[in-house]
Amino acid sequence: MLELGQKLFAKMHRRKRHANHNHEIHFLARELNLWLPEGIQSLIAGTYTPRPLKRLYFTDETVDQLYPPDRVLQHILLQQLKPTFSRVINKNCYHIFGPHGVKLATQRIRQILQEKKPKFFIRVDVKSFYRSIPGFKLIQDLKQYYEDPKVIKMLENVIKNPIDTPRGYKNPDCGIALRGPLSQFFSGIYLKKLDDAFDHASVDYLRFNDDILILCQTKRQFSRSRRRLMEVMKERHLTLSRKKSCMGSINTGFHFLGIHYLGPQSQDIANVTPSNDIQFNSVVNSLTFMGGGDKN
Repeated sequence: MLELGQKLFAKMHRRKRHANHNHEIHFLARELNLWLPEGIQSLIAGTYTPRPLKRLYFTDETVDQLYPPDRVLQHILLQQLKPTFSRVINKNCYHIFGPHGVKLATQRIRQILQEKKPKFFIRVDVKSFYRSIPGFKLIQDLKQYYEDPKVIKMLENVIKNPIDTPRGYKNPDCGIALRGPLSQFFSGIYLKKLDDAFDHASVDYLRFNDDILILCQTKRQFSRSRRRLMEVMKERHLTLSRKKSCMGSINTGFHFLGIHYLGPQSQDIANVTPSNDIQFNSVVNSLTFMGGGDKN
């Protein structure tokens, strides 16, 4: 753990080497042999509690930033949890593989398109996913898969981490740090119910964080998958982004993880029309959004 922490902090320090000499990263570098061993001991004892997040305001977004030592320690905690992923995280959850997950997901999609030739697709994006995750429900989910009280307590401290704002400290009921080392792990846990719902279905399901793709052979499969997706979204207190979501016939092609996949009748088209409100709304309006019946 100590060696891993030293390597992680050295990488962070190199990125900030041109920062002002009064920057906190330089003070932390000089005191590395003090705070890092103490932090590792807190992880071993199960008493680790992160410092409050620091809220930064930009013109186009608001970012909650982790204290650098907490970023290192939470990455170490993540490495200790990784051996459990094969039993906890669904195999169709590709972001858990890191950057290599995009390549794996792309390979699988191309294989499905070539071999099974699906006729319908559902490609959706969860609106403000990380900011919408209720803390209490995420903690309940973690308790279903982990029994060690020390692990649960540390993860609970990370989820309930207060935010230091110009108006004082804020204790949010929803949301987790977007760029934290544990954010993708929490994503895998919180939408595991959705992953498991399609685990034994006759459709092909893939997820990368909040990007979801379902490929169907028949209209009946498409309707059932759409209804089941909406039911789980409602239960998880999540909504779909209308601008980034699209569903319908695969003939028009679709977009997933930055790649345009062309339908069987549009192989000569260089670019596929991106997801749009009109197509998404026309399909969603035919669905009873709160889990009602489907005429198909």
